[in-house]
Amino acid sequence: MVNEEKLNQISEAASQRCTAALSKLIDTKIDVIFSKPIITNVKEVSPLIGSQELGIGVYLPITGNVTGSSLFLFPNETSFKLCDMAMKKEFRTIQELSSFDEGVLKEIGNILLGNYLAILSNNLKGEITEGMPKISSGMFGAMLEEVIANFAKEAFKVLVVKIELTVKAMSMKGYLLLIFKPEEIDALLNAL
Repeated sequence: MVNEEKLNQISEAASQRCTAALSKLIDTKIDVIFSKPIITNVKEVSPLIGSQELGIGVYLPITGNVTGSSLFLFPNETSFKLCDMAMKKEFRTIQELSSFDEGVLKEIGNILLGNYLAILSNNLKGEITEGMPKISSGMFGAMLEEVIANFAKEAFKVLVVKIELTVKAMSMKGYLLLIFKPEEIDALLNAL
């Protein structure tokens, strides 16, 4: 049975660590809030994330005690605002991502996932690490399908966490998807 309280505690602790790390990166207070995680089958994820929404995806493989994939999805507007903040530009300066901007988003993805996985690893008393980030753009649903096609052709479970980023009374959203084979997520949940 899923230990919902433990998953909520992990999200809360990761929110605090990510708030500190991202605030340091952009030199401005930014609140990061990870929502209550939802575990679902991969086929049921699209309605949760708005599969037709256009945005940027940062993909990072997961290795260690459990293996899987992670995908951060940010709507285009959120991606542009995050890059504006990191580059200390006026909002709405960036309207199209350069390769440098993509690097900024990869670093943000690394910070968010690295801190989330560190809290998860500590709770599991094991090791879970993220690999090198890759970036893509398009519809959320298509990016999710691409990750699954490259990962394996089996049934998957997905831990879906909505992300809210708030800075200077401006709110931005995104999603963290942790994608595992059923036996991997069951082992992870049983160890909590």
